[in-house]
Amino acid sequence: MQTVSSLPRPSLSTHASSGLGPSSSSSSSSRNPLHLKVNRLLSANLEDAGTRAALDTLGELELEQTQVGATQGASTAAQQGTTTTTTTSTTGSASAPPLIKRGALRTQVETKMAQASTEFLQAFSDVNAVSFCSDLQTGGQEADDPRPPPLFLSLHQKLGMLQSHLDAMHTCCDEVEQQLASANSGTRYLLEHVQGLRQQRATTTVQQSLVHLFLTRFSLTDDELRILTSREIPVGPELFAAMNKTERIRKDCRALLSGEAGQGTQAGLDIMEYTSQHLEAAYAKIFKWCTFEARGFGKDVLEVSSTMRSAIERLRFRPELLNEVLDLLGATRSTAILNLFLDALTRGGPSGLPRPIELHAHDPIRYVGDMLAWIHQATAGEREFLESLFGIAEDGRWVGSVRVQKKRSKRGDEGAEAGADSIGVKTLLEQEDDETRLSKLLDRDMEGCARPLKMRVQQTIKSQEGAIMAYRIATLIEFYKVTMEQTIGKDAHMCKVLAEITENAYEAFFETLRNHGRSLLRFIQPPSAGLNAPPQLRDALTTLRELMAIFSSSYLEDAPNSPSKTNSPNPNGDEASSPSVMTKADDFSPVLDQALDPALEMCEKMGQSRPLMWDRSIFAINCIETVLNALEGFAFTADRVRQLKEEEGDHVESLTGEHFTCLLKDSGLETLLTLIRTKDPSTPLSSLPLASPTHLQSSIQSFSHFLSTTDTLSSPRLSLLPPRIAASIHRSALERISQAYTVILDEVVRDASKNGYDQAVVRGLFRMGRDEVENVLGLTGGN
Repeated sequence: MQTVSSLPRPSLSTHASSGLGPSSSSSSSSRNPLHLKVNRLLSANLEDAGTRAALDTLGELELEQTQVGATQGASTAAQQGTTTTTTTSTTGSASAPPLIKRGALRTQVETKMAQASTEFLQAFSDVNAVSFCSDLQTGGQEADDPRPPPLFLSLHQKLGMLQSHLDAMHTCCDEVEQQLASANSGTRYLLEHVQGLRQQRATTTVQQSLVHLFLTRFSLTDDELRILTSREIPVGPELFAAMNKTERIRKDCRALLSGEAGQGTQAGLDIMEYTSQHLEAAYAKIFKWCTFEARGFGKDVLEVSSTMRSAIERLRFRPELLNEVLDLLGATRSTAILNLFLDALTRGGPSGLPRPIELHAHDPIRYVGDMLAWIHQATAGEREFLESLFGIAEDGRWVGSVRVQKKRSKRGDEGAEAGADSIGVKTLLEQEDDETRLSKLLDRDMEGCARPLKMRVQQTIKSQEGAIMAYRIATLIEFYKVTMEQTIGKDAHMCKVLAEITENAYEAFFETLRNHGRSLLRFIQPPSAGLNAPPQLRDALTTLRELMAIFSSSYLEDAPNSPSKTNSPNPNGDEASSPSVMTKADDFSPVLDQALDPALEMCEKMGQSRPLMWDRSIFAINCIETVLNALEGFAFTADRVRQLKEEEGDHVESLTGEHFTCLLKDSGLETLLTLIRTKDPSTPLSSLPLASPTHLQSSIQSFSHFLSTTDTLSSPRLSLLPPRIAASIHRSALERISQAYTVILDEVVRDASKNGYDQAVVRGLFRMGRDEVENVLGLTGGN
């Protein structure tokens, strides 16, 4: 019975094995072996019989474990009749939770194997007992022999040895558990320290990343430092990129400086100082490179590289360096343009084409025009070069048109403050500064050509004696003056020189006109017998008409944005009073006065030499008509034409009055009309001697003869006048004759009894009424 009670001992090893399970599970879970095994099983060939059997067994563990454990425990208790620790363990295992759990598969399998071994030993003990009973029955040994059979003793000893080994193993497991618990308690502090070190390492890693990002954003690499400071590396996009990064670092640094005083502020100050040194070194490098390049712009063909344009744009933030570069560039270009101008004057172009300008000195217009055209072309080319240098975009302006400066707004001023922070983006203020620098530099470049141009043009002006050539030269110079003012501004030195030359040209021209006027008034001769306009007047008008033709089709009118084109027309449609015509009239008025007034004064003095007012009026009208014909077709002379027509109207009125007096005398109505107008209203007309019926009949007969003999279209007295004016004067005089007859008719016929006339006699004398007289005089068929 001792052997039977000692058989459940192997369950202790099972219990010990199950006690080591968590440690093994923890170790395996850290490496996740179940995951590896499952993957291996999933990838295995499922057609293998052994694998399929293993999977079936694994699937049945959870479902059968509780039932099998309970059955084995009950059978063991019935056979052995004891309640050992093994039975208790087995019974307890029957109520255990499902065995198949994550990370405890090995422990469950080992427990299963231990239970199977226990069952095997139990079965083997049963077999041994049955064999022992059989031996007793066969007489191998007496039933009452207390000694066990040898085979049973050998097996019992082996089982005892196995139990002792299991007890020893159980004791070792307990010791291992105690040592493990002691080790866990001893290493707890170490684990906590390790956890703290891990947290510190994570914090240090984050700080390292932040420091790396900070250094990347707020520091320059060795290559960038070498690009900024080394003279061996040329100026190029790499340098500009490094400067851009430096500018961005300085911009970001303002965020550090805007905080409270501390490490951030100190770091910002250090970074600002660090970047300032390298940035100044970069600007010095660009300055030296630009000065070297500026000396190379002394040639005719100019090409601005993108590097040079970018370098000038960078120097905008260092005005003192930029001004030095521009001064050097201006001196270089001024000398180069002067040499080119002198070569064009004396040598001409390559291979002799185009020919030297001074070869055409005998032709004043071409000589002066070629020089001014060369200056204008050089100015346009130089401005294009400077616009490319400063990176000023095209504004769609026509050549020679006025350059409109954009108004500076408050927003543009604010944008200028951040100009250095936004590389490559120009604000409105920066564009205005570039335009100002361009104008000053262009003025400096063209300044050298002013002196030789002025000297040659003035010599040409002084050599001219004719008014027409002098006026052509003056208008030509004024055209280029206006064009250059619209291109480079009125304050430019070249424009001031052109203005001075223009003033000298007009002064010489007006002096020529004054000399011509004095020559007209020096010798006054009486008019010719035909009272025609004198030849001196015709010559003066020929010159004047030539001057008006020059002014009308002058270069000033073709100049872009000239006053005659910019002003809008008169809304009333009156061409003579439109703003453009009025402006042209104001411009030409001094010329018209200087050229025409002396000639008109000469005509007036010549007319005064005639004793009769009739002759003086005819001579004045002929002269005025000649002048009006010369002024015809030029709208800008409308004011002077109006004045001359008013003066002519006075002379025409005078001639009309004299001609009417002569016709009235010829008609025989003069005496009657005079008596009617001068008599006392209370005195009868018939009582006057010259108005008696006899004289009245004589006057009416003379008037009838006048009507039958008078030419209604013209009169011999007016033959010296222009036909149009003569016909107008004659018609006006005839109208007055008709009016005089009407007055006499009303006074004599209607008031016959009052004036002492016989009504029948009077009606017999005045057979024609007013309408019949006007019809005879030809006054009803026209205006």
